[in-house]
Amino acid sequence: MPSPYAPNESPQDIWFEQTIHGGIHIGGIAYGIHILIYFTCTYYLLREKRKGNWRWLAYITLLFALGTLNIAFNMHLEEVEWIDERNFPGGPLAHLFASQTGALNVAGDVLANLVPTFADSLLVYRVYVIWGTWYMALVPSIALLATLALGILSSIQTAQPDASLWSDGVLNFSVPFFSLSMALNIFLTLLLILRLLYMRHKIQSTVGVQYGRTYTNIATMVLESALPNALVSVVFVVLYAIHNPAANLLLPLQVQTNCFSPVLIILRVVRGRAWTAETVSDLQNRSRLQFGSAYTSTVVDVNRDKDINISMTTFKPTSGSDSQLRSVSGLTV
Repeated sequence: MPSPYAPNESPQDIWFEQTIHGGIHIGGIAYGIHILIYFTCTYYLLREKRKGNWRWLAYITLLFALGTLNIAFNMHLEEVEWIDERNFPGGPLAHLFASQTGALNVAGDVLANLVPTFADSLLVYRVYVIWGTWYMALVPSIALLATLALGILSSIQTAQPDASLWSDGVLNFSVPFFSLSMALNIFLTLLLILRLLYMRHKIQSTVGVQYGRTYTNIATMVLESALPNALVSVVFVVLYAIHNPAANLLLPLQVQTNCFSPVLIILRVVRGRAWTAETVSDLQNRSRLQFGSAYTSTVVDVNRDKDINISMTTFKPTSGSDSQLRSVSGLTV
């Protein structure tokens, strides 16, 4: 039974307002997760005291700033619509559509459209690191530039008079933008997973099953490949493409997952639980194993060819712990 105090609006309009309100709160929860991940990663980057860490610190700070500004703009606009100017003719929903071309709203849209480009750029770099060749990152790089171009065009359309995220003129660019960004994220995820599975197979067949499990378990692949963000993007794009207002529930969440997924990757790298260029290089050159009474050096040539060339050389016995064994194997646990 409808409440006697309900506004004089259609159920569709009320549901639209509810999705916007709920989406901002969901985005706020995701932002809290973002805060935790950002400061944890910052702590480890500063503690490591490596000269090149300032670049990663600047990168995660940029993503954190974009996520912070986006959620702050959303919260401020909601406050204006439902509190400060609640007597706007037509109610909060009319105010929402009337303020779409306002400076803060346009700035929020621009920031939200820039986030996927910065986030996916790290995945492109990870593809280059894991595959060890530039041409595997060429097509994703072109797609990344196309995503940026569509994001700019979508932002320009949003700033036009009487435009909104749901108007036809904006949908013509925003749907391709979100779709391409989603597709690129999934494509990069698949490239990473396939390469990790390939490397696991090579490692297990040459130095033992236990070493294959170190980095290529399912949890590592999920985190390294930013799969949570891909799942959120898929659901959002589907709802947005069919003009379902429930997409409003996921848009602020998607911005935050776009921001903190790359930070998770950097956090795992700096804590030594992810693949680095050195890890791949070491695996492609030499692994040393200790077998009983002899110390055996196994030279493994892990190329993209089907064959694996292994040369064995036996030396005198040496003592060493399991941690030393893992250290000389070129794996960072």
